[in-house]
Amino acid sequence: MVSAEEAARIRSERRSWLPIAIVVATIVVGLVVIIATRPASIDCATRTAGTSPLLSASGLAQQPDARLDKLSTAADSWGPPFGKVQAGVGYDYGQWLHLYGLAHGVLALTKDNAALTLLDPSTLKARWALDPATKRTAWDASTKQFALLDLDSSKRTRLATFNLSTGKQHWCIDLNSTQKAGQPVSTTFLADGDLLVALPFDGELQLARVDGDDGRVLWSVHAKDAGRADFLEPLNSTTVIAGGVEEYRLASTPPASSSTPVVTAYTVKTGKQAWTWGPGADSTTHVVGISGGRIIVETRTPAGRALVALSGSGHQLWQMPLAADAAEASVQDGVVLSARQAGLTAYDAATGKQVWYQAFPTGTTYFPYGFTLDQMPALDADHLLMPTTTSLVVLDVRTGTEKSYPLPTDGVNTTYWPYQLLATTGLVGVVTNTGGVLVGRS
Repeated sequence: MVSAEEAARIRSERRSWLPIAIVVATIVVGLVVIIATRPASIDCATRTAGTSPLLSASGLAQQPDARLDKLSTAADSWGPPFGKVQAGVGYDYGQWLHLYGLAHGVLALTKDNAALTLLDPSTLKARWALDPATKRTAWDASTKQFALLDLDSSKRTRLATFNLSTGKQHWCIDLNSTQKAGQPVSTTFLADGDLLVALPFDGELQLARVDGDDGRVLWSVHAKDAGRADFLEPLNSTTVIAGGVEEYRLASTPPASSSTPVVTAYTVKTGKQAWTWGPGADSTTHVVGISGGRIIVETRTPAGRALVALSGSGHQLWQMPLAADAAEASVQDGVVLSARQAGLTAYDAATGKQVWYQAFPTGTTYFPYGFTLDQMPALDADHLLMPTTTSLVVLDVRTGTEKSYPLPTDGVNTTYWPYQLLATTGLVGVVTNTGGVLVGRS
């Protein structure tokens, strides 16, 4: 099992559909457009004999690699909360390896192998592997289920769920929705195992609830007031929040537009709108997260950038202006973190008041290229793991104090700059430009 913050970290990409043979009954809410067909023996992915892309600790010793050995030696020297290196792999630059911490292990993806492979958390051997039917996929995971979408611009989207522990397919449904690269795709699991999906359909965004047991579409609605639905998560047992756009879009000047709402609450039971919210015309909104029943959003309007907190009923609770160079935001257990070029600021999610500020060193690049604050893993409720260009940092989100664990440097380029980190109850992963390692937690 993973903790609540680890489950929140598992958020990834997310997803929606109509029929040809058996039309599944739906609860009509407004205009129903997403329905699924379920022909017999559909498979959304092929089970394969999975192999780990990583070498064991003994394998690392038998296959010397100067750059990987340097990274492993550094990791072995860190000390608590880090243990010794358990596995790793080296390669010649580029983001060849991706590792994600899930409830039953580590999901491994590589550029030259389309299979999604789950590594056992104890042995780090492949527990199962899935070969998707398309080159573009999106996936999500709860503590029990793994959801996979096959995405294509000319073929029907397929959605399937699998047992997270064994990789066995529960069901697969064929949707009459197609998905072009760059179009919205979002998913989230509900507490009862059902899946919420948002996908474009006929030029519009649709939101649907899919039964976790058999893949039936329970309801579907036109989500015109949910932006690109970049954020899709339950607020509580009765309500789900959908809305906003990707955070990187805040960097661009908002397009002139009407004041269409961009954050919407839907009832989990029927999909009916509970409330909508928007910051007004000529604005861009990104939903940062949920904390204590408050929805934290980041906005860019003609007046500038700001953090805004909404109540569970869609009313604004507080607003805090941000510096012009604010670039990243994340919610961590009651604290809203905002990164800018000059430093990192923490705000109380309940009041919006600044809790602490930490300036970054000048004259050097602090975070590695591609750093995204919201993707940083939590070690526990109070501590966030982050990379800098010279070290890993364990940040206490309550106080702003941090402890650094040095990474190798080569003095020339980005060889040891991490582009991905992961943390589970038993492992920490560090993936750099030329190699990655999994380290035990002590």
